[in-house]
Order: sequence, then C-alpha cells, then structure tokens
Amino acid sequence: MDWLIGLLLVIVGAVIGFFAARYYLSSHSDSAQLEAQVAANKEQFDAYRKDVFEHFETARQLAEDLNDTQTKLNAFLSDSQQLLQQEKEWQQPLPFFSADTIRQLRAAKALDNDQSHPDRPGDAAPRDYSEGGSSGLFRNDEDYSSRDRN
Repeated sequence: MDWLIGLLLVIVGAVIGFFAARYYLSSHSDSAQLEAQVAANKEQFDAYRKDVFEHFETARQLAEDLNDTQTKLNAFLSDSQQLLQQEKEWQQPLPFFSADTIRQLRAAKALDNDQSHPDRPGDAAPRDYSEGGSSGLFRNDEDYSSRDRN
C-alpha cells in the first residue's frame, strides 16, 4: 500500500505540475507577450480612429461654417454693389462752398477781370511789395547807416 500512495502522490504531483507549468508558461511565454502587445496596439488604434473621426467631424463643421460665411459675404457684396450703382441724392458730390459763396466768388472774379489796371503792367510786382526800392534791413539810406555807427 505504500507503493500505491507513492504512485498516487506522483500522479497528483504530475497533474498539479502540469497545470502549474501551463499557467506559468502561458503568462510568461512569447505568445502571451505578443497577445498583450496586440491588445495594447488594438486599443491605441481604436483611440487613434476615434481621434481621426473627431478631427474629420470638426473639419467638416468648419467647412460648413466657412461655406455659410462665404455665402453671407457674397450676398453682402452683391447688395453693396447694387446700392452703389443706384443714383441717390445723398451720393451726389457736395460742393466745397455754398451756392451763395460760389455766386459771390464768380462775381468777384468777373469784376476783377473786367477792371483792368492801366498803371500796373501784368508782370509787375504785386501791390503788397514796396515800390520804392529796398526797405528794412537792406535799405541804403544814409541816415539809417549813420545811426548804426553811433
């Protein structure tokens, strides 16, 4: 009977060893490491796909907004062009002077053209210059020079 107990202990030990080795090798073998890497890569790929999907959705939304803005801009420009093409009273150029002032200026110009100055030829100096030669500091007056010497 000792030999039967020994044989049963060896068989039980072999079965326990078989399952222990199988568990140990399955968690530490190359295939287990590859399966872990595949699972991690699959998670990264799913996260990347989600990010790309969100990016494309955002890009699509921005393109729609840009298209709406472009449509609004085109409508605004066409309306503005139509407004500018219409002739309106407030768009007429405003004169610098009022009508009364323009009439007075024209009358003064006509009066000035009608009156000729016989004593003043056309190439003579204007009336605001002194006509008697030099004046002021450049005058050659003897009284003026003698006063400076004293």
